[in-house]
Amino acid sequence: MAGGNARSFGDLLDELISTAPQEPESGPAPTLRGDLLYQIERLQGANAPLFDNSARHAYREPTLAPEVIEALDTLMPDLSTDPDVIARELEIGKLRSIADLDRARRRFAFANHPDRLAPHLHARAVERMSIANGLIDTAKAAAIE
Repeated sequence: MAGGNARSFGDLLDELISTAPQEPESGPAPTLRGDLLYQIERLQGANAPLFDNSARHAYREPTLAPEVIEALDTLMPDLSTDPDVIARELEIGKLRSIADLDRARRRFAFANHPDRLAPHLHARAVERMSIANGLIDTAKAAAIE
């Protein structure tokens, strides 16, 4: 645009938009016909055995026999919920960097996550993970300061 009237990009864009050919209307947009909730209820009614209590029961978490639980407890390490014990497991006193603390969190979760332990240990594992996360978050905050 040397030597001519300098126009802004916005002016050029407005001009292009106002002179662009308009697309013809093709009619109303297509719509989904039918009642979706009715179709879902109809399918559930036709497949009732899939939704009865026996199917739900088949997919519940199995319960363990008392002797199996006792055997698991002898094989499992002590799952202490004492914050001092968990801090020692994490080796939190030796860790200084954020990356080291993040690795410690992943290592602890790999060994102690509730989904990786027997069902009867789930509540204790949740508590241990909560304590470990709190300890690591506190250590990370101190490392940032």
